Amino acid sequence: MTLIAVDGEKCGRCGLCAAACPAGLIELSEASPVPLSVEKAEEGCFECGHCVAACPREALSHRNATPAQCLPIREELRVGVEQVGQLMRSRRSIRNYEDRAVPRETIGELLDVARFAPSGCNSQPVHWLVVYETAQVRRISAMVVDGIRNMLKQDPGLSVRDVLERLVNAWDNGADIVSRGAPHLVIAHGPQDNPFASSACIIALTYFELAASASGLGACWMGLVDMTANTWPPLRQFLGLPKGHIVLGAMALGHPRFKYARIPPRRELRVAWR
Repeated sequence: MTLIAVDGEKCGRCGLCAAACPAGLIELSEASPVPLSVEKAEEGCFECGHCVAACPREALSHRNATPAQCLPIREELRVGVEQVGQLMRSRRSIRNYEDRAVPRETIGELLDVARFAPSGCNSQPVHWLVVYETAQVRRISAMVVDGIRNMLKQDPGLSVRDVLERLVNAWDNGADIVSRGAPHLVIAHGPQDNPFASSACIIALTYFELAASASGLGACWMGLVDMTANTWPPLRQFLGLPKGHIVLGAMALGHPRFKYARIPPRRELRVAWR
């Protein structure tokens, strides 16, 4: 089919599709909405589906998103700012996990939510690697520590040297300070040459973490993996990412060993208005 098709009998000529198009590719003609030009539409379309999602009459179809392919927005599932606020405020970085696995299906469901996270120009550059087996997570932790040892050796003036030395000492004394005993590791990666990949992966991981919290699971950002995954050859080789891809975020995942009863305070809001 063409990039955009409009059912003239259903179209009410409200113009919402044209208003919703972020690239401004649709205009309202005498008959129905149409692309400004086929060539411009093909080159400039983000394939975001806004035009289809905005149409109240299911009159417009995009080549990659027909009304039938879109998920309906269920009014009974809408949540208010209080519920969302509590979810975000009560989220904790979990560093104590039960010794049991999260079903693969559950992790898949969380990733399916995270894939709807926004990305620049709807480029959707996020790829996922799930290290499911706990033994492999521990192996990665050991390689991360080896990478940190190498960093300390190569850079005597490292600004966070004291912190990293304490982490290495903790590991040597039997404490897993990398994965914190989590059974699983979720890594977001993307093309190194994509300028949108870094922010897209961080946003997607944030979606993933909030979805995990809402599901009663626990997660924790693994900055030590980020620090070493792209620079320590043994770890990079072990992860086996596609050529040209880099790690852009990592997160531990599992069942929290205990629940939190309250929300700790944070610094006062710092904002400037113009």
